Amino acid sequence: MENNTGIAFEIKKIRWITIGFAGLSLYRTLSIGIGQFIYNGYSLANEEWIYLATVVTLLSMLLADKKTAAVAFITALVYPKFETVFGSGSISTALFIYFCFFLGMWRYLFTKYELNKKENNEQAIGILNKLYWILFAAYGVINALSALLHLADPYWQSGFAMEINLAHSYWGRFYYFFRYLRINYPELMNFLMPVNNYGVIFSQLFLIPLYIFRPTRKWLKIWFIILLIHIFILLRIVLLPHFTLLFFILIFYRKTPSDYGLNLIIPSKSIKPLRNYMLAAYGIFTLLFLLKTPIVSTATDKTFWFLREWDTKVWFTKRINQMGLGQPDILNAQALQSARRFMIYHKNGNKNEFLPITGKDGERLSYLPDPLFIEHQGLEVIYGNTSAHLVAYDSFSYMNSPTPYKWKGRAVERLIRIDYLLKGYKGNHSYEVEFWQRAKPNRNGIPSWDYSDTLIEVRKYYFDGTTDLPWRIPAKR
Repeated sequence: MENNTGIAFEIKKIRWITIGFAGLSLYRTLSIGIGQFIYNGYSLANEEWIYLATVVTLLSMLLADKKTAAVAFITALVYPKFETVFGSGSISTALFIYFCFFLGMWRYLFTKYELNKKENNEQAIGILNKLYWILFAAYGVINALSALLHLADPYWQSGFAMEINLAHSYWGRFYYFFRYLRINYPELMNFLMPVNNYGVIFSQLFLIPLYIFRPTRKWLKIWFIILLIHIFILLRIVLLPHFTLLFFILIFYRKTPSDYGLNLIIPSKSIKPLRNYMLAAYGIFTLLFLLKTPIVSTATDKTFWFLREWDTKVWFTKRINQMGLGQPDILNAQALQSARRFMIYHKNGNKNEFLPITGKDGERLSYLPDPLFIEHQGLEVIYGNTSAHLVAYDSFSYMNSPTPYKWKGRAVERLIRIDYLLKGYKGNHSYEVEFWQRAKPNRNGIPSWDYSDTLIEVRKYYFDGTTDLPWRIPAKR
């Protein structure tokens, strides 16, 4: 009876977690589609309509619990392509895709072996525990790959990547507090931030081994708490906090016995195959990582011309996306360089009126209410364009870019056009954009800690809604 109660609980829990994943993914999907629709002048390409309608239908079916096994597998395969077509992407997508694989497999086995019957409760528990363990192993692989990229990044090597993230006005919620600590208590920050920095790398790299051995499991529980504090309270990383919490509830909140699952104390012979799968996965991703390093990449490019595609980040990213891992290159040099700059938008010359894109310190604003703290500024298109500009500044243009984005012009001009369309303006409106620089580069390109803000340029634009992009007014010399 106890086992039957446990399985009933697990079935109900999985159903609610499915609603959470599918509901949030549907919200984000609509945000991506609507943002693209508005920016394109209230139109979408045929390919975009097809993928948007397909994904919305699949997610709606998951919410309604219709043909769940097949729909979950199809969603896992189609969603990465949807993001490619719309030029979106998020590390949280990896968690959603792996959950879909888990859900599809569980519902398929549940039906095939009639696990709802009381006499099959023990078999149901065994199957579910194995699936939970494999799901957690997949999460461990994602973290290990992310840690390998951190190890190759100069910001993380310096020991201060986490501080740059926390003090970054666009990424950090309490950036003022961490800047205050750096300026007034530099010795404290010199100790705490490297510990935080290297602790993240170590925990990500050895996530599963740390859990298998009892002495280190307590440390890992502490790390989970620290992780949730970082991604829920300190940082703004769109849906990653929500999906991570759903992921943890799914795996850790249990009532069934766990011979294979995450209450494992001493590894038994029965789980050795799973441990071997984990080690094999680590080996594969280590090889992929080595293949993309400059030394190996250059050698294979010259010697094995037929492997040239292996030497590009494009190939690497494609294969990772196909395996449902998303892009684990998160909060590394490309994003951290954006801590050195921010921009402020004003309309009609009013210095006190900020477009709800970024505030006076470059902090993230939103066009719409955000009760779930998703932090993508109401529409994914605004978040993506703002991030793109902060990372690449004025060199960033999609006009002739090979990226999936199909929009014209630079990010600044696109954001002005989006504001004009969202507000429903008519006629001619003027915009003024201030470009600020902060934390000037120091040795090895790592920002210094003065957090001084310098206005480097002001640009003025006119837009009447009839041209493709706003018209930039030449500066008077």
